[in-house]
Amino acid sequence: MTGMTLAQAWPTLFTPQDAQLLSGKQDLVVPFRPREQILRSGKVADRLLFISRGFVGNYRVDRFGRRQFLAIQVPGDFVDLPGFLLGHRDMDAEALGPVELCALSPEHLQSLEAEAPAVDRKLWRISMIDAASGWHWIFRLGRLGGRARVASFFCDMLVRLYARGLCTFDGFDLPLTQTDLAEVSGMTPVHVSRMLSELREEGICAFAQGAVQILNLPALFQTGQYRWDHLYLGDDLDREIADKAGMRATPKRTHVAL
Repeated sequence: MTGMTLAQAWPTLFTPQDAQLLSGKQDLVVPFRPREQILRSGKVADRLLFISRGFVGNYRVDRFGRRQFLAIQVPGDFVDLPGFLLGHRDMDAEALGPVELCALSPEHLQSLEAEAPAVDRKLWRISMIDAASGWHWIFRLGRLGGRARVASFFCDMLVRLYARGLCTFDGFDLPLTQTDLAEVSGMTPVHVSRMLSELREEGICAFAQGAVQILNLPALFQTGQYRWDHLYLGDDLDREIADKAGMRATPKRTHVAL
């Protein structure tokens, strides 16, 4: 099976020609083992990294060694694109399972700027979508209660994976432990275990052995107070998700041309 391509991941943003041009600039494909370190905070960002396969966790650690995940990235994402564009990493990242990354050097990106400036600007648009996802992450941790945090996170992973053809609305693979979920949700593993039990007992969703089973999709979205407007999906996909979740599609205007 081939890995995720740029055209598959961002079909409303990159044309097949754009994707082919950017893929042709990639230097190499780098494999990582489960739980292997990919990035370290404070290091120079010397490669643009595109996730072809697998899941990557971005995080920071406090002085006591306690970790807080800041993002879980999926096939089709760029690992810390803002850090690459700004020049250095401000977070750590590790492979959550087997991962393959496609790497692009700054020199090749500079040549891309000259050859196809529109493609370069589209990378900035992706970095803005990453920022919007970060704001949603802050909202989830800062405002929602325990059950809602877990439900909202599952909703977000479901929508992002579904948008890239990597799952159905019935469920998806998620290579996380309950400790990982606690570090995603800002709770203790014991608290997360209790929240997962409540979601399962109420017939909303179930999480076991690295997989999420969706039992009641509208209830999951309602429990998580979840909307996906921060992902800036295409109109058809937006309406499909809204229909499945029993919600209204996101009002939009045409974005500024790139």
